[in-house]
Amino acid sequence: MSGPAQFVMTDRDYAILRGLVMARPAGERGYYDLLRHKLVHTDIVGQDEIEPNVVTMNSQVRYRIGAGRWLEHRLVLGAAREVIGETVSLRSLHGLALLGMRDEQEFAYADEQGPIAVSAVLYQPEADAEMADYGLARRWNGR
Repeated sequence: MSGPAQFVMTDRDYAILRGLVMARPAGERGYYDLLRHKLVHTDIVGQDEIEPNVVTMNSQVRYRIGAGRWLEHRLVLGAAREVIGETVSLRSLHGLALLGMRDEQEFAYADEQGPIAVSAVLYQPEADAEMADYGLARRWNGR
């Protein structure tokens, strides 16, 4: 691959995708191809290094598909965490396409639907200072 990567992911989110590859998903047409594309064209960073304008797991994102209307959903791992009208699953083509995208980025992944465009990451757990502080407070120092 030449040039900069198309996507950026935390090491945790990248590990989730690697787990999905090992499971060989049998979902929507093109899902496995998109999954492989994401794994190859992604820069991996630590959770404390991810920029706040990048879609990560549990991010609230404003996006649209093709010329459709703007949608706002939280990206979740699977059906057990889905809330109709409020979430989009990573196990769907749209959810997978969103992971690792940045504000104002467009990505063509399904010719028949048009590209997916991210307007803004409205909330990202890694950028939430309260969540980051909570995680640090729970870290064991080995005493």
